[in-house]
Amino acid sequence: MKKDIQKEHNDNIIKQFSKQAIPFTKIKGHYDSIDTIISMSEVSQDDKVLDIACGTGIVTCEFAKYAKNVVGLDITKDMIAQAVKAQHENNLTNIKFDLGNVENLPYENDSFDIIFTRYSFHHFLDTQKVFDEMIRVCKSNGKIIVVDVALENKYALVYNHMEKLRDPSHTKALTFDEFDILFKNKNLTNHKQSSYKVDMEVENILSASFPHVGDKDKIRDIFKNNIDTNSLGMHTHLKDDKIYFSYPITIFMADKIVSQKRERGLNTRAPVN
Repeated sequence: MKKDIQKEHNDNIIKQFSKQAIPFTKIKGHYDSIDTIISMSEVSQDDKVLDIACGTGIVTCEFAKYAKNVVGLDITKDMIAQAVKAQHENNLTNIKFDLGNVENLPYENDSFDIIFTRYSFHHFLDTQKVFDEMIRVCKSNGKIIVVDVALENKYALVYNHMEKLRDPSHTKALTFDEFDILFKNKNLTNHKQSSYKVDMEVENILSASFPHVGDKDKIRDIFKNNIDTNSLGMHTHLKDDKIYFSYPITIFMADKIVSQKRERGLNTRAPVN
């Protein structure tokens, strides 16, 4: 039953992001604060980086300008196609893109110096399993980096309702408390975080979204009603008769430490074909 639910969800993601692949690259907000991410990661020319749920490769390509090599993994072929296009446009030869599932990463233990993902955790059914996989393939003293919407508890219900309408493949955005639980892992240390906002205009984001028929009007109404209440936690406001809002994004980061058993090569796992 669980496998059936996961397959149905993955199919929904593929359906949504096959439509969003080209519009995704045209939203200016998706390019915000990449320099901050790169700086915090302290990526070097000796590093091997894995970008999971890499989408159109926006950050993958940026990492490739500083790292030895980068692997981008995504479940949607059309997203990978856009990522390869971006790679060629930037003349980057140190990137490899793979088609695959984040819940069973097709890589051996301790393979990468930096494991990164952006704007993806709100799409995962089992965030703990994905996070454990990220830790598994990360080298000792490597970095785990998750960049996504992070919410105060009081905003979670209304925010997730709106996002589920806008993107039916949305599961839930995690709260700060839930991210804190994930990162309080015995294999992680040296925790860091930094927050930023991605400013959007409602009609612009709707033009790149593919909700069910009739739901765009529901979304517009939610934002209109949110101007005075801020129940979404997105600082919704009017400007020149247009509705603007801000996604609250946080960069979560930690270093991996490993047990002596793992250092001796126990608990290894073969790559998934």
